[in-house]
Amino acid sequence: MCNQDPPLPTAEPMNKEKLSPQPADSIVMQTEGSLVAPSEQAFLGQQAHDQNEEEIENQQEAIPHVHTDNDSAVQHLTEDEDDHGDGVNDHDEGTFSDYSSEYSSSFYTSILSEATDYYWENGRRYHAHQGGRYLLPNDEVELDREDMKHHEWMLITDFRLHLSPIGNNPQRILDIGTGTGIWAMQVGKSSQLGCPDKKLILVADRYPSAQVIGTDISPIQPTWVPPNLTFEVDDLEAEWLYRPGTYDLVHVRFMFLAIKDYPAMLAQAYRTLKPGGYVELSELGVTPETTNQNYPPPFQIFRWLELYDEAMKKMGFNFRVAHAFKNMLTDAGFVDVTETKFEVPWGAWPKDRRRKAIGLWHLEQLKQGLQGIVMGLFTRSLGWTPSEVEVFLVELRKQLDDKSYQLLDHAYVVCGRKP
Repeated sequence: MCNQDPPLPTAEPMNKEKLSPQPADSIVMQTEGSLVAPSEQAFLGQQAHDQNEEEIENQQEAIPHVHTDNDSAVQHLTEDEDDHGDGVNDHDEGTFSDYSSEYSSSFYTSILSEATDYYWENGRRYHAHQGGRYLLPNDEVELDREDMKHHEWMLITDFRLHLSPIGNNPQRILDIGTGTGIWAMQVGKSSQLGCPDKKLILVADRYPSAQVIGTDISPIQPTWVPPNLTFEVDDLEAEWLYRPGTYDLVHVRFMFLAIKDYPAMLAQAYRTLKPGGYVELSELGVTPETTNQNYPPPFQIFRWLELYDEAMKKMGFNFRVAHAFKNMLTDAGFVDVTETKFEVPWGAWPKDRRRKAIGLWHLEQLKQGLQGIVMGLFTRSLGWTPSEVEVFLVELRKQLDDKSYQLLDHAYVVCGRKP
């Protein structure tokens, strides 16, 4: 039994919020000392116009000044014309756009309406962005699995939040596809498995000098966050509105189901990073091999992966893109590119305590998400019926639970520096 200090609060409060999507009017912008919803700002502004000049002056003094982080694309889109009248803010170091305020207001309203646009399919909730382009559900079951994957990755990397050498005082960190936001909030330091030698700390607290921004198409993140952390609704494959040359780290993890054009994404990351800044891509290789030569291979598991690869290609995605990350970063102009591989067992068959724990967490998160991982893709891309998928999953789950196969996969973390 190891002695450890009690952890700081983590992202637990978010579970209640994930039960049902917030209405668009409840999406908030983080401000200095307050959280102000867009609808509330509009109401207060209209109320001020209806009063005499003295009341307007008093009302303006009473309204908290809305001042989002310099890197907030939302703030830039809604405030540029007020600053310059031409839709361009020359003093904003974090964002940049040539859009007019009229277009920006319409764009912002559209983003708010799309942010909580969900639909249900085969008993699972999906985000409706671009006709449900993102292939995984975004309901509570899937969000819990995302947090399980984060813990698995912490075990894989020995509780290192990132491998990029960004120093102790980064100024800006961008987490693309932040999901539940857990990477941006929490990391543990461990000298031995299950026994942290320090309290759980918030990522933003680890780097108090940095403005940390997490982006996602779904507003599923908690609202209780450190003051230097902001979550934004954004599509990573659309144009990034961050000013070029301003970020120290762009972090991208678990995104092969969301990114069709990695070179285009890396080009945007390259433009956004400052000279000397890093991009870091993390993904599972998804090429498990059996290590037990005395046991027949798991044909159902291998068939599942072949079918999954086929279905992904039909949808325009690269299922096993992690193997190409190193060359992609080099082709995008990054230097000092490093590729770090970690062993990932499928199941708790290893004797080594750390590898056994990694395998246990990997298998459990996979089994929890298996129906959501397979159902949407196979019914849409391969034309299977839901009943056919469920029958297929019965045998697949049996083989996943069989430790005799002793499957071994690899995780990839690839980092590159902008010269």
